[in-house]
Amino acid sequence: MVQTQVITSTSVGIRSWQSVFRLPPPDRPESPPYHARRPHKKSRTGCITCKRRRVKCDETRPLCRRCEKLGVSCIYSQNEDLQKMKEPDGTAFSLSLKDLESKVNQALVIGSDCLEIGTLKTANENRPMTIVAFQHFMNHSTDTVGHPSIRHVMKSDMIRVAFGCPHLMYTILGVGSLHLSRIRPQNQTLRLAEIYFWQQAIKAYQAALSSKVSPQNVDALLSTCMFMGVTSVCPDHFDPTDSWVLTNAPGAMNWLCLQSGLRIIIKLAAPYIQSSIWASAFQQTHQEEVQLYEEGVTQGRDGLDPDLADLCGVDDSTTASTNPYYEPLRLLAVISLLERNMKNAHQCASFMGRLENDFLALLRERDPPALLILAQWMGLMCTLSEWQPWVEGRIRGECKAICMYLEHSTDPRIQRLLRFPASACGYNLAYV
Repeated sequence: MVQTQVITSTSVGIRSWQSVFRLPPPDRPESPPYHARRPHKKSRTGCITCKRRRVKCDETRPLCRRCEKLGVSCIYSQNEDLQKMKEPDGTAFSLSLKDLESKVNQALVIGSDCLEIGTLKTANENRPMTIVAFQHFMNHSTDTVGHPSIRHVMKSDMIRVAFGCPHLMYTILGVGSLHLSRIRPQNQTLRLAEIYFWQQAIKAYQAALSSKVSPQNVDALLSTCMFMGVTSVCPDHFDPTDSWVLTNAPGAMNWLCLQSGLRIIIKLAAPYIQSSIWASAFQQTHQEEVQLYEEGVTQGRDGLDPDLADLCGVDDSTTASTNPYYEPLRLLAVISLLERNMKNAHQCASFMGRLENDFLALLRERDPPALLILAQWMGLMCTLSEWQPWVEGRIRGECKAICMYLEHSTDPRIQRLLRFPASACGYNLAYV
């Protein structure tokens, strides 16, 4: 089928070339004199409807006159609307905002409470909260994503999907409003909007998960899952004493378990990944990870911290299949050597999404070797907070909690291993 399409398009191209450059037969009368075409303005930003009908669009917004006269749906490109959002003022800016507000509201499950939140405005703002949150996500929140290929999809194809999916649009608004709310913690309007958007996002996402993964919903499910853990790692308020390590409350560790959600969704969506908007980005990140991790040691103690290896019972024959500590130790050894920059900070952050259930069970039991491994990673993330600001929401506090829990140990290996995470998170150890 692909071959046929290529041959057909090539044949058409050859015929077009011949019709342009064919010479007249010798006995044909001389061709009429050439008359230049009158100058005219091309419609480069016209509506999609006129382009499909191959007629000139007058570019009137929100509805062009030609579509209005014919009584057909007038649709402008979403990419053009998003580009015009960046213009500082003028009619085009205000009209594109109105179009954007309409599209965002159409994507949401509209109810009376949603309309109230949507029209809610903060002090010194003329825009509704839906637009404030959406624009902040586009212009600022996505810039904290370290990998350029992932960031590109978030700013382009994912937005197109969101305009037709309530749970993804609510999630985007939730991320944008959460980011704003942490920047301006005294603003109660932002906090109210954040709570509402996340409430609706979770409700709609749970309903979407009740159906099977398919080519039609795979992009929206993957996109939503990538952000669903944000609210748990960036709580409104967190103290070290809230940690599961100090409270012994099992539910207090759910934030960490949630981070493996994307891995599970990817497994379920495996048959449809190749046709997903994320296919190219996932392939690129996967190739980088294979190169990074598979070139390292997969057995034994080489490259591991000797004290950590001793505490975790790792010898020269140990592998990931024989020891639940081994894979996290191996990952930690690799990322600890990476240069400190934005892209590598993203790679380091992926550590928490790679933790398997057997290791999570050890953490839930407050197993000292497992806690030390996690504390080493948290300390590393604290040194990368310049590129991963969400670390300040919970990770720094959780790191302090582990230090507080383990600092009374008399084991000299634990005392030594605590020094780096304690220093990185800003906790003063009693014995130091």
